Amino acid sequence: MKLLCRAGLTSKVKSMKKVFHVIGWQEVVRFPDWKGVRMKAKADTGAQSSAIHAEEYEVIRHPSSADKVINEEIKMKLKVGTKANPKFVWVKAPIVDYRNVKNSGGRIEERPFIEARIEIANYVLPIILSVTNREKMKFPVLLGRAFIGGKFLVDSAAVHLLRKTEKSV
Repeated sequence: MKLLCRAGLTSKVKSMKKVFHVIGWQEVVRFPDWKGVRMKAKADTGAQSSAIHAEEYEVIRHPSSADKVINEEIKMKLKVGTKANPKFVWVKAPIVDYRNVKNSGGRIEERPFIEARIEIANYVLPIILSVTNREKMKFPVLLGRAFIGGKFLVDSAAVHLLRKTEKSV
């Protein structure tokens, strides 16, 4: 196994023929299917699922079929831009499930889970996100273990490692 050296900052770690990209606990991600929306994300190895903040949302129901029990999509309003100059964009995504999730306050709440594509470390990958109100949180996107596992290693002492590696790639 190749060890990381702070001075040299390696962007990949090899472990038994598998390459893991190293990400910081804070990164900026992009959603290519949603007009290229960029958002701040926190890699949280303590969270099982990933989540995204929606200012507001509407569930659009379509008739169910034999192959699609949940035939719904969500139309949600995302806040992008800076705090000083916020902008809003409406996007749609298919709902794949409803699950009970323990929120940051320890309460159980039912949330819709959506499927989207996320760009991180120069890769576009599928991700399942719960839709919730994260307005009191610093990061509108939370990357949980279900997404991080098997793909990335998190350097808990580093931020924005991908910005540094994207310039050198």
